[in-house]
Amino acid sequence: MQARCDLHLHSDASDGSVPPDQLAANLGHVHLAVLTDHDTLAGSAAFAKVVDSELPVPDGVEISLRWESGTFHLLVYGNSLARTELATRIDELAVARQNRNLELLDRANQYGLSITEEEVLAVAGTTDFQAKSVGRPHFARVLVDHGYAESIQDAFDRYLAKGRPLYSPKTLFGFDEIGPLCADLGLVAVVAHPFSLGLPLSSLASTLADYRRIGLVGLECLYAGYTPEQRTQLTQIARDLDLLVTGGSDYHGTFKPGLEPLKGFGDLVVPAEVGDRLLESLNRS
Repeated sequence: MQARCDLHLHSDASDGSVPPDQLAANLGHVHLAVLTDHDTLAGSAAFAKVVDSELPVPDGVEISLRWESGTFHLLVYGNSLARTELATRIDELAVARQNRNLELLDRANQYGLSITEEEVLAVAGTTDFQAKSVGRPHFARVLVDHGYAESIQDAFDRYLAKGRPLYSPKTLFGFDEIGPLCADLGLVAVVAHPFSLGLPLSSLASTLADYRRIGLVGLECLYAGYTPEQRTQLTQIARDLDLLVTGGSDYHGTFKPGLEPLKGFGDLVVPAEVGDRLLESLNRS
């Protein structure tokens, strides 16, 4: 069987549960796999050193962007990202994330949910909010452990999702700031799980067309959480706009139960040609 790709993976360097090197080893032989932790490149080197990939492994990161109607996550791929100006922006986001975590903790206790900073850090496997990209899944696990929620998803639905009692908005960049920067640096910017933007198909296509003009390169069409029909719809939009088709599992380990790297929920196939085209795009930059 042809080796597959997975261009959307998370480790415990952010809000996954598996260390980067162990995640890479668990994948086995792949055509291409890229670690895309939230707002951090901390695990990239360890992952790339271990992964058995047929193609050279670029750095990757998932950045949350400012967005009103839903959630906007941008996957960015490039070589030696830590030595680019984007890394400075990522560091700014990391500081904002730390401040948000402290506010979330304060909100939880004001709401009568007795959780501590030490408990959240223990779940995240660190001793300081500044040492690692701690996120809402770690809070969700503590809420479950205390019996305030039945599952990670239930914790988000009750407390942590946008509009729920503990939700605290991030300080974020807009695509108009990050897209042109990525273009100037020769990086590949890809909209992650595009339906999370909360737009109907027609509006989604026109919005993506606008963003393509200021630095958008690709669209995550082959996403584990989408139906075959949704993947087909997104692939058609990408082709119409001459955007790169990408895909991945969005694996987070135990923080997203049921998801497997490379396979998603069992029906995900990101073929070798997707990885080939990603690297071709990077090499053209």
